[in-house]
Amino acid sequence: MTAPCFLFPGQGSQTLGMAKTFYDESKEVKDLFAEASDISKYDIAKLCFSGPMEVLTETKHLQPAMTTAVLACYYGIRDFDVIPSYVAGHSLGEYAALAAAEVIDVSDCLKLVTARGRLMQEQAEINQGAMTAIVKVKPEPAVELVNKIAQSKPLLIANYNSPKQLVASGSVDAIEQLEKEIRTLGGRCIRLNVSGAWHSPLMKAAVEPLAEVIEQVEFNNAKIPIALNVTGSIESDGATIKKRMKDQMYSSVRWYQGIHEIWKKGVRVYIEIGPKGVLTKMMKAISPDPVNMQALFIDSVSALDSFLHAEEEY
Repeated sequence: MTAPCFLFPGQGSQTLGMAKTFYDESKEVKDLFAEASDISKYDIAKLCFSGPMEVLTETKHLQPAMTTAVLACYYGIRDFDVIPSYVAGHSLGEYAALAAAEVIDVSDCLKLVTARGRLMQEQAEINQGAMTAIVKVKPEPAVELVNKIAQSKPLLIANYNSPKQLVASGSVDAIEQLEKEIRTLGGRCIRLNVSGAWHSPLMKAAVEPLAEVIEQVEFNNAKIPIALNVTGSIESDGATIKKRMKDQMYSSVRWYQGIHEIWKKGVRVYIEIGPKGVLTKMMKAISPDPVNMQALFIDSVSALDSFLHAEEEY
């Protein structure tokens, strides 16, 4: 059987106490948190373990905190020599995936997500926007409608999460118009509780400053192939990945397209590395054959132990 794919979650998967059991049991994880705090200038352990949630959720805090917690969970499974065949990260999670694939080192990963969080927060404060999930309507007419509205207002499909759920991002008036027109198609929209219009044209002013930071970082060829958000294709070439990451902040996350490419390679086990299991739940809507697919998430030492025990029995 093909080795599993590791999935790395992004914003929206945070929980208080995330990665605490790995922190308590591992000096390497404690050192990771200390390095993240040093680079970001925030107390990452306090943010992850105590919050409060409204402070953790501010994107300038959340991006380095979430990335640190996810990498802590990754360190736990890596130490037991569970090696993935592919990796993929959802939006912010793509940076942790790049570190896992050794495209970038962990220090550079933490520097990039700290800069990304600060720049995105600045733009969210300047340009008030919104995001809405589109359900109960096929992707094609939803994309057509978004493209039509986008001719006059800032709007984009931010996330192609699954064939059953797209997320649009843009100005408040563009989102309101979209929600109204989706209802006329028989669909439904669910407004998301976010502080900015991520992956939308409203983020464009942050692209060049982040690209300058990315340019300073060395990108190696991936030791584990990665499904890229911007293209939905599998890539290993470091120079190509670097180019795509410069566009990632204001481009669509082609999540289910990337997972479908990994599926075509014969992967049937998907392990989400981090809290909450958002991507694990999404897999049921993405998989062409959910009955013959296994998806789980590892967010604690006990979850890792359960997984390893099940593997031994298998």
